[in-house]
Amino acid sequence: MSDHLDDAMRRLADAPTDHFLGRLEAELSRDIRLRRREARLTLALAPVGAAAVALALALGLTVGGFTAAVAGARHGMDGLTGAQRLAPSTLLDAAR
Repeated sequence: MSDHLDDAMRRLADAPTDHFLGRLEAELSRDIRLRRREARLTLALAPVGAAAVALALALGLTVGGFTAAVAGARHGMDGLTGAQRLAPSTLLDAAR
């Protein structure tokens, strides 16, 4: 088996490459630099994203709470009184 492996390795070393590998190191270094720059940018912008989420949450809670308070004051806290006459117990009592 070892002879077959040695022969295969020799043939592989003698075979021409499919493409030019001379600029491979430069391309890899450039890609690594770009990825590091993107990672630094993402890390630098993370507080801005967190602040935007917190602001949106605070704004939503404030507007939603205000809207609910205004609606509650306008309609009163008697939200079910209009439908109270349709309750089964009321309908049964009215039938007597």
